[in-house]
Amino acid sequence: MLSCASLSPRIRTEVVALFGLVVGCGDDVAALAEPPPEPTAWADEGDPAGGVRVVGDITFADGAVVGARVVSPARARPGSSVQVQAPVRGLPDGTALWVGLRPPRAAGRQEVAGQSRRAQVASDDPRDRWIEATVAGGILTATLELPAPWHPRHAVLVIDPRVAGTSVPARAGPRHDRGPGVLAVVPVEARPTRVTATRVAAGALTIDGRVDEAAWAERDAAVLVDSLEGEPDPTATAVDVGALGEDALLVGRGTLLRVAWDEAALYVAASLPDADLWSDYTAQDEPLYKQEAFELFVAATGEGTRYLEYEVSARGVTFDARFSRYRAGDEAWDSSWRAAVAVYGTLAAGDRDRGWSVEAAIPWDELCVEAALACPPRPGMRLRINAFRLERPDRKRTQALALSPTRAPDFHAWANAAELELQ
Repeated sequence: MLSCASLSPRIRTEVVALFGLVVGCGDDVAALAEPPPEPTAWADEGDPAGGVRVVGDITFADGAVVGARVVSPARARPGSSVQVQAPVRGLPDGTALWVGLRPPRAAGRQEVAGQSRRAQVASDDPRDRWIEATVAGGILTATLELPAPWHPRHAVLVIDPRVAGTSVPARAGPRHDRGPGVLAVVPVEARPTRVTATRVAAGALTIDGRVDEAAWAERDAAVLVDSLEGEPDPTATAVDVGALGEDALLVGRGTLLRVAWDEAALYVAASLPDADLWSDYTAQDEPLYKQEAFELFVAATGEGTRYLEYEVSARGVTFDARFSRYRAGDEAWDSSWRAAVAVYGTLAAGDRDRGWSVEAAIPWDELCVEAALACPPRPGMRLRINAFRLERPDRKRTQALALSPTRAPDFHAWANAAELELQ
C-alpha cells in the first residue's frame, strides 16, 4: 500500500486527474483487487439455485405488495443474465409491472432529480435495461441482461407498476422517493473492457492524424469512460471530430477509440472533441500528462511488468517510456512508433475549436521485445492495453477518461486494463 505522502509528483498528477481534486494527503491509495463477495442488499439466506433470497416487502399506492424475492445469481457477471422471482399480492387488473436493471449512479441521479417515475423509454443511460415482467400464479418472473462492459460494483433492480401508463409509486419498503420499489442491489464482478482489433490490408492506413480512411470507418469504436469508476459522461455525444462541420456545437468530451493491426504494426486511432485546444509543451518527453494529452499503455499481461507508455499532445509532441516493472520507467528510451495528430481549430486561447484526432502505429518488433509479447501477431492473440485522455476544460481542473477504468487512482494499475484480441 502506498501512502499519499510517498507519491511522486507524477502520481499526484494522476490522482488529480482521476478524482478531479485532491483533498489533503492523509488517505491511502490501495492497489486494485477484486473485492470479496458481498451479500445482496437485505439478503436473508442463500437459495439452492445459487441466488439470494431478499427480504423486505414493497407496498405500492394501489395496495399491491411485492414480497420476499429470489435473485440469481448472487453475484452477477457483465454480459450474463440476472433473474428475479417474487410473489405479488393485491395486483389490480390492468397493471403492467416493469422491472429495470440500472447502474447505481443513474438510478440515484433520477431519484435526486425527482424523475423516478418517468417512463423507461426516456432513460438517458444506455446501460439501463427494462422489461415488462411476466406474472403467473401470483409470481412475478423477470430476466434481464447485464450489459458488457459494466464497471459499477453493483446493479440496482427496480420495479415500476403502471396503470394506464402511469407509474404507481411505492409507499413502503425499499424504494426510491415517489417512484419505483427497489427489488435488490446486486454485486457485479469486476471485468475489464474487452475490445477487438481487426486486420487491415498493408498500406490501408496513412498515419497523418486524420481518422477518415475507410478502414477506420469499417471498425467499431469504443467510447472512453470515467477513468476511475467507468461511468459514462451523460452529457457527451461521441463523434468523429473530422466529420463535424466548422460551426458544429460540441457536447461533452465523447472520445472514440479504434484499434487495428497488420503484420507490421498495431494501429490506434482516437477522436477527441474539444472546444478549447491547448498545449504548451514543444519538446519530446516533456511531461505532457500535466496538461492535455492522449495516452496509450501496452503490455502482454495484467501483472504490471514489461509494459510501454506512449503519449501525444494536440501539438503533435510525443512522450514515450518503457517499464521493466511497475513504475520502474526509462523515459530516456525512444520508441520507433509513428504518431500524428489532426487539429480542428487552433491552439490559441479564446477561440472556438472542434477538437483533434490521433493516429499511431506501433511496430510489433518493438512490442515483442519491450513488452514481451508472444509474437508474431496472429488472430486470437490477446494482450492488455489501456488508453487515457487527459483534459483540462478550464486549463486548471484535470479530468480523465479511460478505455477501461483503473478502479484505483493510478494510470499504471493493470488489473482492470482492457483486454485486446486480434481478429
